Amino acid sequence: MIRSRRFPSLAALALLGPLTTSCASMTAREAQPVKERTAPAGIVHVRWRTEIHPHKLFQPSPEECASGTLAGDRLVIGSREGSVLGVRLIDGHLDWATRVSGGVDSEARYDGQRGQVYIGADDGSFYALDAGNGAVRFKYTAKGSIERAAEVGSDTVYFASGSDRVVALDAVTGKWRWQYERETPDGFTIHGYSAPRLEGSRVYTGFADGYLVALQANTGEVVWAKSLAAASDQFVDVDSTPVIGGDSIYAASYSGGVYALDARDGAIRWRLPVEGAGPMSLVDGRLFFAAPRQGLHAVSLTGQILWRQGLAEAGDLTPPLSMGHYLIFSGSRGGLFVVDARDGDLLEVFNPGDGICASATLDPTRQRLYVLSNGGTLYALDVD
Repeated sequence: MIRSRRFPSLAALALLGPLTTSCASMTAREAQPVKERTAPAGIVHVRWRTEIHPHKLFQPSPEECASGTLAGDRLVIGSREGSVLGVRLIDGHLDWATRVSGGVDSEARYDGQRGQVYIGADDGSFYALDAGNGAVRFKYTAKGSIERAAEVGSDTVYFASGSDRVVALDAVTGKWRWQYERETPDGFTIHGYSAPRLEGSRVYTGFADGYLVALQANTGEVVWAKSLAAASDQFVDVDSTPVIGGDSIYAASYSGGVYALDARDGAIRWRLPVEGAGPMSLVDGRLFFAAPRQGLHAVSLTGQILWRQGLAEAGDLTPPLSMGHYLIFSGSRGGLFVVDARDGDLLEVFNPGDGICASATLDPTRQRLYVLSNGGTLYALDVD
C-alpha cells in the first residue's frame, strides 16, 4: 500500500543514487565490507501448515504481511482477506475467525491482563478482540492504515497510523484519551512509519518529517522532539520503531542512518551513516538492523560495526528476532532467514515460494516459530 506522496518500499528506493549523509557534529564510522556466506540447511523444520487466505492461481506478487501474537494455546493473526483468526498452536487448527472491516497487515499484540488481542486494519480500524473466541470488545476508527503493533500500558493502549499520528485509548473501553500528530512533509517520503515504544512514563516514536519525539504516556504532552534530518533535506523519515537500552534510545532516519540518543533529553550520542537503515532490534548488548543496500548489521552500543551480512535480492527486511544464538527475520522476496548472531553467518533460508514479508512470531517454550507466507499459508517451524 502506498501512502500519499510516498515511495512504495525501502528496497525500491535502493535503486536510486546515493543520498547525502554528512553531518559534522556527529560521529561517523567507516562501513566494513559486506560478506555473504551460506552454510548447510537443516535448522528449521515444518511442524504443520495451515492455509488461512487462499490466493488465486497465477495471482501476481501476492503479499501477506500480518504477524501473529501468542495468546494462551493459540496464535492470533490477521490476513489481507479481512479476517482475524485464532489458530491452535499444537496442530494449526482454526478455532475461530472474526471478520473485520479491512485487510490486515499489522502485528497483533496480546494483552494478558485483559485476555484480549489488539490488531489494526488497513482501513484505519483498531480492534480489541477476545482472545478466547474472537468476539469484538471494542473498535476505534482512526485516520490512516494501521500496520504496526500496538503498545500496552497499565490501563492504556497506544498505536500509530499511516497518517503520522499516535493515539492513546482506554484499554478496557476503547475510549479516546489523547493523540499526537505531525504534518507530513511536502514531496516524496518513504513508505512505512514508526510504531510507538512505551518505556516507563514516556512513549517514543518517529515521524516522516525526520523527528523522533518523546511524549508523556498519560497526557501526550511533548517531553522533547529531536530532528534526525540534519544529514539531508530529503527522505528524512524516521520510520523504524525505536529501541531502548538503559538510558539510550536508538532510532534510524532513512537518509541519516542510525542514531543513539540520551533517552532523557534527546541529545545525540553518536550516529552511524548507513543509508536506508530501518528495522532494528537490541539483543544481548548488540544493536541489529537492516538496510536495503548493505544488508544486516551488528553494531556495538558505542556505534562500532561488528559484522555485516549481505542479503542480495532479499527485499524489505523485518526486524531481526533472537532465539538462542540465531537471528530470525523475513525478506519480502527472499523468505525467512536464519543468521548466526555471533558472526553473521547465513545459516538457512526458508522460502515457500512467494517470499515472506511478515515478521515471524517466536515461541521459545516450544522452540518454534510461526510465520505467514506471502502465499497465505501459516507455517509452524521447529528450530533445532
